[in-house]
Amino acid sequence: MSGIAGWVDRGRDLTREGAAAAVMTARLVTRGRHGEALWSSRSAVLGHRADALDRAGAQPAVVREDGEPIAVITFDGVLYNASELRSLLASDGRRGPLETDAELVLRAYLRWGPAAAERLEGMFAFAVWDVRESALLLCRDRFGVKPLSYLPLPEGVLFASEVAALAAHPLVSTELDAEGLCSVLAQVRRPGHAVLRGLREVRPAHVVRFGRDGVTERRYWALEARPHTQDLAGTIETARGLLDDAIAREAGAGTPSVLLSGGLDSSALTGLVAEVAGGAPRTFTVSFGDSAAAVPDRPFAQAVVERVGCDHREVLVEPGELTDPLVLDAVLAAKDFPSPFGDKNLTPYLFYRRVAEHSPVALSGEAADAVFGGLISEQERASAGHRTFPWIERARTFGMAHGIGNGLFDAELLDELGFASFCAERYQEAVDEVPHLSGAPDDDRRAREIDHLHMTRLYEQAVNHSERLGAAAGLQVRFPFSDHRLFGYLYNVPWRMKSFDGRDKSLLRTIARDLLPASVLDRPKVPFPITYHAGYKQSLTARLRRLLEDPGAPVLPLLDLSAAQRTADDPRALDRGGWLGRADVEMVLQLDGWMRTRQIVLAL
Repeated sequence: MSGIAGWVDRGRDLTREGAAAAVMTARLVTRGRHGEALWSSRSAVLGHRADALDRAGAQPAVVREDGEPIAVITFDGVLYNASELRSLLASDGRRGPLETDAELVLRAYLRWGPAAAERLEGMFAFAVWDVRESALLLCRDRFGVKPLSYLPLPEGVLFASEVAALAAHPLVSTELDAEGLCSVLAQVRRPGHAVLRGLREVRPAHVVRFGRDGVTERRYWALEARPHTQDLAGTIETARGLLDDAIAREAGAGTPSVLLSGGLDSSALTGLVAEVAGGAPRTFTVSFGDSAAAVPDRPFAQAVVERVGCDHREVLVEPGELTDPLVLDAVLAAKDFPSPFGDKNLTPYLFYRRVAEHSPVALSGEAADAVFGGLISEQERASAGHRTFPWIERARTFGMAHGIGNGLFDAELLDELGFASFCAERYQEAVDEVPHLSGAPDDDRRAREIDHLHMTRLYEQAVNHSERLGAAAGLQVRFPFSDHRLFGYLYNVPWRMKSFDGRDKSLLRTIARDLLPASVLDRPKVPFPITYHAGYKQSLTARLRRLLEDPGAPVLPLLDLSAAQRTADDPRALDRGGWLGRADVEMVLQLDGWMRTRQIVLAL
C-alpha cells in the first residue's frame, strides 16, 4: 500500500508551487512511512508516499520518448493479473521496463487509453498525467477498496488518497455543511461526494478525466442482472471455481497469511487457501487479555487450526491499549471521517499492527456476507414498505430513531438539517441503481436490493475500513471475496438457492463442508468481538464528561446536552442494545476529535 497525491493547474506555474504539493504528499504518512517523491512540471505535480511493501516500484513512474516524458503515474495498490498484462504489453513495440505494477498500468494506459481500466484486476487507485494531451486521468478499482478523493479547480484539480492530505492544501476549505454532517451521521454519502463541502470521490469502477475540454466521467464496470440457468450442483461448482481463482490471484506465490476469526467466512477462506496454495497458511486470531469479549471465538478458531494444520498465532489486545491516546489518534487519522464503531476500529488496528510484525500481507474474509447472501434475514426479505437502509432500520428496533450512534445529537437540529429526508433520498437513490430481471419474484428482487445496498453502501464500514486500518498499521489486507467475477455471478443466483438448506450462506457452507469442522460450519453468524471491560466503558464516560466541560469543544453545538450529561453520569446507558448504546458516545467523541484535528468549520 502507499499514498498518492497531486495537483494539476493550467493557470499557475507549478514548478514554483512545490511546497504545497509536498505538504499534501507528506500528510499521506499513514499510508506510506518509507519515503516520498514528487514529479513536477509547469502544469502538473504528482506525489507518492511509499511503504516498504509497495511492489509498484519507484514512483512517480515516467515513460519517455526521445528523452522527453510523455506520461507519468502515481499508483496505490496491487494488480492480480500482472503476468497477463505483462504478456500483452510486451508486444506493443514500446521500450522500457514492465516489472512493477505502476509501470504496467502506465503502459496499459498508453496502449488502450482510459479503456485500460477494464483490463486491470486488483485493488488500486491511480492518477496518470498525459503530457501529450495535458490531461489527468483518475481511476479507482471496481469496489473502491483503495481510496481516492479530489477537488475540482477552475483550471485543474487537486487529488489525494486521503481527505486529510487535500485539507493540507491552501486551496481547500474544510467546511462541513448540512449534507456533509448528515453523511457522517448516516454513514452514507451521495455517490461521488466526500463529506466536506466541494470535495468529491472517484466512484468505484470509474475513471475521471480532466482535460482542456473539461471533465468527463465514465463507468467501466457494473453489476448486471442476468437469468441464472444452472442447477444447484452446477452453481456450487462454478462458485467454488471462481473463489479458488480469486484466492490464487490474491495469494500470489507461496502460502499467504489469513486473518482467522473462527467464523464461517474466515474459516472457509483458511481451508480454501490450504487447498489452493497446497499448504496450510499462517493464521492469526485476536484475543482479549481480560477475556471480556462478547464472542468466544478462540475455540472455533482453534478447531480450524487443528483441522487444517495452520501455523497459528494468537494476537493479544489488552484493555488498556484501547484507551491509549496514541492509538485513538492513529485510528481517527486512518479514515476520512468519523464513525460510531469505537473499539470495532481500535481492535482491528491493534490486531493488524501485530500481524504486520510477522507478515506483510494477510487475506481477510470480509465481504463474504454480501457476496453469499449473509446479510438478509428472512424477516427483512419478506417485509414490505422499505424506506431506509437495513442497518438504520435495525437500529430503530432498539429505539434509535436516527440510526446507530446518533442518540446524543439534538433531535430538533437533525430535523432542521433534514436528516430523515437525506436518508430517504440516499436510500431511494441506492435502490434505483439496483439492476433487476423483469418479472423476478418479490423475494429475489428484495434479496438483490439487500446485496446491492450492502456492497455499494455498507462496504465503507467493512472492507474499506479494514483496508485503511491495515494501511495505517503497515499491513496490506486483501479481500478474495471482493472479486468482481465472483460477486457478479452470485448476484444473479436466486435467493432460494443461496439459502437452499434454510440457512444463510448455504452455498459457502457447502463449498467448505469437507474443509472445516462441523462446529464452525453450524455456527451462527456473530459480530466482530468487542471488549466489555469496565475500564473501557469508564474511559468513554470520562472522556464524554471532559468534552462537556470544555466550552470550546467543536461538537457541543450539535448535541442534546441534557441527554449527553445523563449518559456521562450513568454509564449503564452505554449497555443499551449491546454495544449500540455506547456507539452514541463513540460517535460524539470521534466527531469532536475529527473536527479538532482537521480544523473543520461548521457551515450549517
